[in-house]
Amino acid sequence: MIRFRTLCVAGSPGRGSHTRALVAHVGRLLERRGSETALADLAELGLPPSHPGHYWSAEPHPVARAREFIDAVRASDALVLGTPVYHSGYSGLLKSAVDLLPRDAFEGRAVALVSHAGGPRGSATACEQLRQVVKALGGWAVPLQVSTVTADFGDSAGDLTGGRRTLDEAGPVHARCEELADQLAGFTRAMRGVGAPGDRVDGRTEAAA
Repeated sequence: MIRFRTLCVAGSPGRGSHTRALVAHVGRLLERRGSETALADLAELGLPPSHPGHYWSAEPHPVARAREFIDAVRASDALVLGTPVYHSGYSGLLKSAVDLLPRDAFEGRAVALVSHAGGPRGSATACEQLRQVVKALGGWAVPLQVSTVTADFGDSAGDLTGGRRTLDEAGPVHARCEELADQLAGFTRAMRGVGAPGDRVDGRTEAAA
């Protein structure tokens, strides 16, 4: 039985990016914990840039794709935000997408944060910045965050989301992703009142997160 809905947002402008693969990996782990998961790849959505006139307006956004993205956020019980790291910050594409949202878009929702850096491991800074954004939108970022580098990924082609990269499940980052999924599922149950740790998922009894 599906007990909560998670929107996974990949904030890289590159198609088939490491960020997308990381977000999709966390999404699949959440599905094992009873989530109905949707992927919003900003590289493919073609969202309009944010504009001050829309930012302060209470009227629906005039662009259909923006309205669909806002509705998807509203329909979710939890979110995963993923970003590449550019100059020790999160991507401009993700910033523009977040600026399309109303100020209470994350109200009552738990949010997981993940990031990918191409160089030495240093992508935690981007996640820390996103924590402030989540708070500003009324959400709550779970304590754990996951940061990756290129060496954390394998060479497999064609993962379940259509991306070109997959996370190495034999590596240490996979275990952190498992823990992140546990936290997001557990806090979502507590905050949204959906499901219970004793319910059954895929024929097994789920342990408490």
